[in-house]
Amino acid sequence: YLTRGSYPSLAFASARIWDDGVDWAQLQPNAPTYTPGDGIITQTTSTDGFDQTVVSKLDSVVQNFANHHVDPMITLGMTPSWAANTSGCSYGSYGVSTCPPVDNYADSAGHSFGDPWSNYVNFLATRYDGNHGHPKVTYFELWNEPNFKNGWARQDSSAIAKLASMQASAYSTLHNHGQKMVSPSIAFTAGGGYSWMSNFFSKSGGTAFDIVGLHLYPSDAAAKGGYGPEWSMNTALVGARKVLAQYHLSGRQIWNTETNVGRAPAGTRQGDGQSTLAAAGVARTFILATQNKVARTFWYAADDRSWGGIFLEKSDYKTLTTAGVGYRTVRSLLVGRAPLGCSRTTVGANKWKYTCKFGTTAGHKTLLAIWTTGGSYTLKAPAGTKSSYTVAGVHRSAYAGKKFAINHYPVYLVGSFK
Repeated sequence: YLTRGSYPSLAFASARIWDDGVDWAQLQPNAPTYTPGDGIITQTTSTDGFDQTVVSKLDSVVQNFANHHVDPMITLGMTPSWAANTSGCSYGSYGVSTCPPVDNYADSAGHSFGDPWSNYVNFLATRYDGNHGHPKVTYFELWNEPNFKNGWARQDSSAIAKLASMQASAYSTLHNHGQKMVSPSIAFTAGGGYSWMSNFFSKSGGTAFDIVGLHLYPSDAAAKGGYGPEWSMNTALVGARKVLAQYHLSGRQIWNTETNVGRAPAGTRQGDGQSTLAAAGVARTFILATQNKVARTFWYAADDRSWGGIFLEKSDYKTLTTAGVGYRTVRSLLVGRAPLGCSRTTVGANKWKYTCKFGTTAGHKTLLAIWTTGGSYTLKAPAGTKSSYTVAGVHRSAYAGKKFAINHYPVYLVGSFK
């Protein structure tokens, strides 16, 4: 958004700082230097290797979010080339930035600068702890999808142990500054996600985080089959929770730090954001996330028009697509209401009828979201119905017994329900 010169017209409360040209490799592209002086004529000089132009860009992004009362989360990584441990790292086309960092960096003269990762995390934690002239950033995400080689090139056990030790170090630093760690930020759209989680948690430092970060994308088959958001909750999240339970981590809050429905490389786009189907994908994602106790959901990405299956803004990056209107509608209806559970009836393979209930924390139901991933059917509105909304926000009066065609696009009924 912010690189396009305008702030988005969509309301949101949290933002993930990633793919903004401000990762570690871009922030600190050069190795630190140390040149000793003689103490008489020449003075000792040093540099930290940070690119102040990029650092200022990150400052601007953080400040912009703060100005709009948005809570930012900085994703840590990727490794600068000077800090990368390329030994045994078959990074291929993914680049050296996917290699683990060295434990200690020393220059050609043998001067040690310590652990590059620890120094980097300390730099960010200090800069954004709210005490050094910049807004506070409370949340930091460990790494982007380290269970994939394009995130963490070495997938052997010792490399996963290295990442776990990096997490422990960062966790300690962040806590010293009143900040929190979100981890492990892995996706489940390819095989091995659950075993990778288990391997990571078993390492020393593997559970040193505050919030469980997951990338709950639907599988390609689920997105193509029209049940993407349901697969994310009923398969990916359920499987992840089983691993969390094995390591006594069930009590930790879960965030979905990257999601969409469909993706361009797989040919599973949902009408390019301009269809009612795309609006439905967005709506069902947020309805089910709320009902399944996913505390925060980050869409990747509202302005992305090249990779994701659904984008929320048109090519002017200002006007909302149909999907964007769907997001605005579901947000306006869910914010301020408590999730009160969903009923689900199986009508076929990967085909269900859903009714999800929202209302007050005392249990009074004031909103029903109804859809199916199976064939369309006719529903008579229940007693207490006062009005309805379409997935694209069209509001009409309604009454008990009024007939609604239920399909893949949620219908919202508002009223007072038993």
